[in-house]
Parts: sequence; structure tokens; C-alpha cells
Amino acid sequence: MDLDLMKKLVLVMFIALLSVLSLSSNAQITERTIITFGEGKVSVAPDMAELNMQLQTINKDGNKAKTDLDAQFNRLLAALVPIGITSTELIASTLQLNPQYEYQNQRRQFVGYRASRNVAVNLSRLDQLNLVMETALAAGVDQLGRVNFKIADESQYKKQAQQQAIDQSKRLAKQLAESYDATLGPIVQITYQGSDIQYPRPMTQLRQHSDPSMRGDTEPGLYLHDNITFTDRISVIFELIIE
Repeated sequence: MDLDLMKKLVLVMFIALLSVLSLSSNAQITERTIITFGEGKVSVAPDMAELNMQLQTINKDGNKAKTDLDAQFNRLLAALVPIGITSTELIASTLQLNPQYEYQNQRRQFVGYRASRNVAVNLSRLDQLNLVMETALAAGVDQLGRVNFKIADESQYKKQAQQQAIDQSKRLAKQLAESYDATLGPIVQITYQGSDIQYPRPMTQLRQHSDPSMRGDTEPGLYLHDNITFTDRISVIFELIIE
């Protein structure tokens, strides 16, 4: 083997050795990391409500059942307008018309056509809830359904929860790094673990007078609810600088 070839081989081996040492050094550096988790929670009282109800009527004449249901819906609209609820605050499903049967002496007998329609009333003021329910019942609605509590501007509370999660992950990472005589380096990786909104379930409780003689069955109900909770989670990997 000539001298030039040997020199080239030695040079190649030397470069390869430097590369291995460099990779090993980089691996040691990248292994010096810290992973922290941040969670943010914002709890807010709802400021809106959605009241669901169902209108229905039965008649052996399908057209008459539809006409009766339309009249019932129009009565509801007319009753809600004086208390400040317009048609723009209502969501009404399409009319459903289905034949109804009942069994007598093991024989199926036609009862009539059942016309039904689901209606949702969106309330921008929670103090209107009792009044709207009473008005709907007085207008002939016999089925009041679920009350869903909401909040008008969800985006600002989502952002607040996310910022809390970010701040918590930073604060914890810095605290841990300083505890181990290290300095927090740049971010290596961010993993967003998602957000969640927990809506309250409605509950009812009758108001009672302190004087028993003043209590009555006609007392309006108080709708008690939990707050709406916005949650955000994030995981971050920071590099650790150890001097």
C-alpha cells in the first residue's frame, strides 16, 4: 500500500471519529431536557339559556292535525312577543306527522295522526326563563323539555384557559430547572393536548316563603346551575442548560 493511500485512509478515519464524537456530544445535549405539563381552567357563570319544548296534537284527519299544530305554534308566537321574545329567537323543526295506533283486545286500532314540532327558545337573559316557561304553558304547550345553559362569548374564556396552561408549563419548568442548578433553554417540542368545555346540568328548586302560610303550589321555580368550565392542556419539552 503506497503512502498517499495510507494518508487518505487515516484522514477518513479521523473525520469519522470526529463525527461520532460530535454526534455523541449532541445526543448528550439533547438528552438534557425537561418535560412539563400545563392545565388552565376558567369557570364562568352562564348568561344565556336555551329552552326546549314540543308542540303536539292528534286528529284522525291528517290535515286537521297539521292545521291544529300550526294554530298552536302561532298562539305560542303571539304569546311570546309581548314579553320580548320574537321569532328570530326561536328555532322550530319541521313538522312531523305520524299515524298512531293502540291495541284493544289484541287488535291494532287506528287512533289518529300525531302532528309534532320541536321548538327551542334562545334567551339572552336568564331572568326571562320562568316567565317564558309560564307563558308557553299558558299558550297550550304541554311538554317543556331540557334547559341548556350557555355563554355568549366562549372564545375569550377559551383563550384565557389556554394562556393559563401555557403560563403554568413555563413557570413549572423554570422552577424545576432552577432547583437543579440549571438554566431553562429553548423549547424543543410543544404538544397541544386539547381543550374541553363542561356545561352545567339544570336543576330546579321551589322558592319558599319564611312564613308557611304564604307558601303555595304556584311559586315559580328557581333554576340552579353550575358554572361553565373551560379547560385547556399543553405539554412542553424544554432544553436544559447545565454549566
